[in-house]
Amino acid sequence: MSTVHTTKKPRLFYGWWVVAMASVLGLINVGGTGFTVSVFLDPMRDDVGWGSGVVFGSLAMRTMVGGLLAALAGPLAENRRAPRVMMPVGAVLISLSFIMVKWADSAFEFFFWYGVVGAAGTAIGSMVIMESLVVKWFVRRRAQAMMWFQVGPPVGPLLFPVMLTGLIAWLGWRDAWLWTGVGMLALLLPLTVFVRSRPEDMGLLPDGDTPEDGDLSIPQERTGTPQIEIEKPYSFTRSEALRTKVFWMLTIAMFVGMFGFPGYQAHWIPYFREVGFDAKTAAFGVFLFGAFSVTSRFIWGYFSTVLPIKPLFTFQIAISALGVILMLAVQNHATLVIWAVFQGMTMGVFFQLQAILVPAYFGREHIGAIRGIMWMPMTIAAGVAPLTLGWLHDLQGSYTSPFLLIMAFWLLAAALVFASKPPKRRNTVNR
Repeated sequence: MSTVHTTKKPRLFYGWWVVAMASVLGLINVGGTGFTVSVFLDPMRDDVGWGSGVVFGSLAMRTMVGGLLAALAGPLAENRRAPRVMMPVGAVLISLSFIMVKWADSAFEFFFWYGVVGAAGTAIGSMVIMESLVVKWFVRRRAQAMMWFQVGPPVGPLLFPVMLTGLIAWLGWRDAWLWTGVGMLALLLPLTVFVRSRPEDMGLLPDGDTPEDGDLSIPQERTGTPQIEIEKPYSFTRSEALRTKVFWMLTIAMFVGMFGFPGYQAHWIPYFREVGFDAKTAAFGVFLFGAFSVTSRFIWGYFSTVLPIKPLFTFQIAISALGVILMLAVQNHATLVIWAVFQGMTMGVFFQLQAILVPAYFGREHIGAIRGIMWMPMTIAAGVAPLTLGWLHDLQGSYTSPFLLIMAFWLLAAALVFASKPPKRRNTVNR
């Protein structure tokens, strides 16, 4: 245990500004990836001849390299000053990766700006960094904070395709890239400038509490004037976490669970077209999923405040697997709606609940470094899953086997989470 000094409780807890920034950045990072290039693909191909290999190759670079760099950047979230520099730089790089495409005259230039520069920007503003910051600012109210943080990412796929389609029709694809990037910069830069790593750096306690609030998660040690000293619960370092069995159980669970996101989702519209839906109906099914995915954040967020997190997370993964059965049964508009509502209400909170479980096991002080290691195999899964499922589809001639593989992976992830136990904490002074 160690002590930190705190000052007077503010009227509006600063941690909620951190949550707002993280949510907006998540919206832009998710909306600005696969959903963006899908909208731009046809107009860019028609105008300058850049086909799906160039466009999706740049997207793969942005996603995989950005994810791996984010895992390496995770420990920087522990540094007191690094996020104050990193986040504005990340905002500028993300914005430039859009703005400079307006003047890209070759496939190489597009690949450099959207793929390489975008990878650097998304690494700095990644889910690893954002999640780590939110975790550090909240303990007692962590479930609520994660709920609001996780509202942003699913809004991106709902907002960006509609917005970009309108901009392309109005301004053309080059100016659509330009003004989308300018809008990102105007929104992100003011938010990221005020990022702080943790409440103790500002003389505050997590959740905006004071010892007078009776917060049981951070026991009171003694009171002084004008400051208050409190004790912090023990947190595992990255090296200590790596030596625990439960770390590797959860890492494997997140790895196989990740196959069900970019892999499964990338093949939804092709599957719907394959079973007989037109493009608009297929897109409507995905949109309906997204709408209920946003709604689910609040419902599962409430459950996570009143129920133990491990069985809740186990149930969420297992019930998401049942959605695959509903997907394979989709044959008409009614079954499409049933699937979209069910899968939207169950699947999207995978990241929200794991972000609560992991710090509950390992503490919050070194969560950026710990989650960074977990995100490395998750990033690899995100990159190889669409190709793997596509290869299985081509081999089998249908989506039955690929989708059943996703269900099996999710059931395995649920079993690993259910079998996990909090690691034993060493009787040493917290660093």
